Amino acid sequence: MADDPLVLLTGPQLMGSLLSFFLSGAFAMQVYHYHMHYAHSDRWLFVILVFVVVVIEMVHMFMATHLTYYLLAYGYGNPRTFDQTPWSGAVLPALNGLVGLCTQAFLAWRIITLTKTTESVTLGKIISGTIFLTAGMQCAAAFGVTIQYSLLSRQLHLLRTLKTTVIVWLAGSVVCDTMITVSMVALLLRARGTTSLGGSKNMINALIIHAIESGAITTMAALVTLLTYLVLPDTLYYGCFEYLLGRLYANVLLASLNGRNRMRAIGDVTITDFEQALGKSTLRPPAEVSQVQFRLSFRSDDTANEYELRTRAKAPGAVYDDDQDSESDSIDDRTKGNASRTQVEDQYPCQ
Repeated sequence: MADDPLVLLTGPQLMGSLLSFFLSGAFAMQVYHYHMHYAHSDRWLFVILVFVVVVIEMVHMFMATHLTYYLLAYGYGNPRTFDQTPWSGAVLPALNGLVGLCTQAFLAWRIITLTKTTESVTLGKIISGTIFLTAGMQCAAAFGVTIQYSLLSRQLHLLRTLKTTVIVWLAGSVVCDTMITVSMVALLLRARGTTSLGGSKNMINALIIHAIESGAITTMAALVTLLTYLVLPDTLYYGCFEYLLGRLYANVLLASLNGRNRMRAIGDVTITDFEQALGKSTLRPPAEVSQVQFRLSFRSDDTANEYELRTRAKAPGAVYDDDQDSESDSIDDRTKGNASRTQVEDQYPCQ
């Protein structure tokens, strides 16, 4: 039964569609969480990015459902159904490449933000630019697969003739995700070495683990899709993983956006650079919550000094006149500082 050619075509299609629906459900929960906790106060660019990804995912779900129904229900028991796949099957690579581009561009922006106040700002721009170009290349190649496959009248046995374009698409995704993971981990490890604060190290360690996990998921998915396409071209095993590729990118993006408050809670300290790298939220703590203002300064030689810790206990409903003064003092401190010094400031609530 396992060697039946029809099973090798319908089996992966069935499993891919089931797992795709599962990941789409997880993505829907992520979107709901983002809407409840971030959408009303987040950067408008992030809100637009999430909206675009949601639209793409909805279109992909419709296309994937149509393709699965056509192959497994309408063409049940008929091997000739796979001779010419429906139009919905040709659109899937372009949708996957577009979601991958959105996620990779967001992570490249993170790298720019992490390095913009350090000595590695030029290196960060070079790395991010390379990631942007690679992401654009893989997306363009994904659209190329869609266009070329459509020009071949969507004949499945001719899909193997698009080997060059498929390799550029999937190998580009693997290279791009690997660069993002390595760059993020290297930057975070360097930042961890510049602080002796336990809370900051906890937050950075959590960010490192998240970067490795999310990068490994998408990298392995693209790599397995490429290998099954090259090694098993007469089956649809690569189609199973292609169903999942875009869904994994979408979940990684929303998990990164939704995990910001969790990262802050882990560290108990929020540093401006990492706050911006995670996509700074404008959520304000309640007035009755006690607050700690933390100021941390680093010299250009990476020697940490000038630690200042000030606590303020606010009574419920109390209003303090020095709230605006403290913000203006922070601005004066930055403008009066030495040009060779990098200052990192932020205020966070004590839970």
